[in-house]
Amino acid sequence: MSGTIILDVRHLQKGYKNFPVLKDVTFQVQQGHILGLIGKNGAGKTTLMKSVLGLNTGYQGEIFFQGEKLDVSSEKQKSQIGSLVDVTFYGDMSAYQNLKLAMMLTESVPSEKREMRMQELLTFVGLESASKKCVRSFSFGMKQRLALALALITKPALLILDEPFVGLDPIGIEDVKELLRKLCRENKTSIIFSSHQLNEVCDLADDIIVLNDGMIKYSDTYENTKNQGTSLVELMR
Repeated sequence: MSGTIILDVRHLQKGYKNFPVLKDVTFQVQQGHILGLIGKNGAGKTTLMKSVLGLNTGYQGEIFFQGEKLDVSSEKQKSQIGSLVDVTFYGDMSAYQNLKLAMMLTESVPSEKREMRMQELLTFVGLESASKKCVRSFSFGMKQRLALALALITKPALLILDEPFVGLDPIGIEDVKELLRKLCRENKTSIIFSSHQLNEVCDLADDIIVLNDGMIKYSDTYENTKNQGTSLVELMR
């Protein structure tokens, strides 16, 4: 694999109450690449993403981010990893207020730059005209856009998205895909996303990993996968 490696996961194992969920997971993510993570329910996708985010502890193996061992207490590392995993909003507040509150809790954005950053984000995700509306009135697609804006506050180098297309209509799916492509193109952001919608994985991912029973069953570029006529459905079985 050529290019700068931003994430290096080595022999990751994680279980709950003696039940193994991840058994021996090793992979790398290149800077500016989009990795599609697929697998059946219970394959270990969310556990893997939460481990990389530092939301899971007590795992075996090693995770390196930007060449340094992952440290859940490192504010520097946390600011460089954004996520769409277990996102919560304040429904009685506007999109602007949700963003402002999150910004106030983020040490890495200087106070004098917060207003400009909020406007940038609202424009980027297409919510500038709805910024003063109550989030409770938002459609699912609008909430996904707000969640993405929250994940991008610190201009992270790595973005981790758990099922970002669930509940979106076809237009919403295309809009989110274009936003993610733009992040890679303009910011060299690396993205890991999980999805059951194989069409979206094939359309968006540079690289593909199939998780099955806590192990990587398949890992390759999408280009190779397509050229070889590999069936992702069969790999998921």
